[in-house]
Amino acid sequence: HIAYYIDFLVEEGYAYSTIMREQYVGVGAVLRWAYREGKVSESVMERIERQTIKSRAREAMTDTEKKNENSPPPHLSKDKVYEVAESVGAPKDRNSLLVKLLFWTGIRASEAELIEWDDINLDEPSIRIYSPKTDTSRTVSYPASELNPELRDWWYNGRLRYKAADESERLFIGLRGPITTHWINKIVREAATESGHQTEARTTKAGNTRSEATSHLLRHSHAMHYLNHTDTELEAISQHLGHSSVSTTEQFYAQSTKDRIVREFS
Repeated sequence: HIAYYIDFLVEEGYAYSTIMREQYVGVGAVLRWAYREGKVSESVMERIERQTIKSRAREAMTDTEKKNENSPPPHLSKDKVYEVAESVGAPKDRNSLLVKLLFWTGIRASEAELIEWDDINLDEPSIRIYSPKTDTSRTVSYPASELNPELRDWWYNGRLRYKAADESERLFIGLRGPITTHWINKIVREAATESGHQTEARTTKAGNTRSEATSHLLRHSHAMHYLNHTDTELEAISQHLGHSSVSTTEQFYAQSTKDRIVREFS
């Protein structure tokens, strides 16, 4: 039935990315919830061959899209990310830190939303991350020189401007309390637009507006930075991103190392 649903979406003219990243993921999330809550007796998603679903969804792609599907995902260089960070709106200390933290750790917006001060170890440096998407926890790291000064300044100074500082241990707060995933994406989108690094918004089949430069772009930028400009192994990047397997990381990045290939073989 799920396969038939994918066929229906293709016939309706939905884009491949919409089918796989929104529709299929949404169905999977509901079925996994139903299994965890005891609504169904077996985990249906474990019986589904994702490759089969992908093959059916690929019928929604044009030949040009198929040719370009292994091109590097949209991403920004470190310098461009810092231009985005310099273009954030108020409060600049919080929002600049947020952009840089998303880039250096590669975490999702939903994960950044939940960070508390006790999750952070400035000395190692490391941050304990909980992922609502996978219901798992992991530890990420970052260059201390890049983030620690701003982390300390925000926590011990800037954050204290808000009443919520007395009521919540969340790292990122605002006038109304802890900021949400939606607000985090709004901060990044507006800063990307202000800095000139936002692409034109596109409208999906469902009528939703999508911009490339969101918090997820910073996640891609994190992976591409460490793949192309350091000697970090793909497996380590996969663990840092919180992917369930290296194959998930390979799907996005394994064939996206043009800079590294040119450097190594030219």
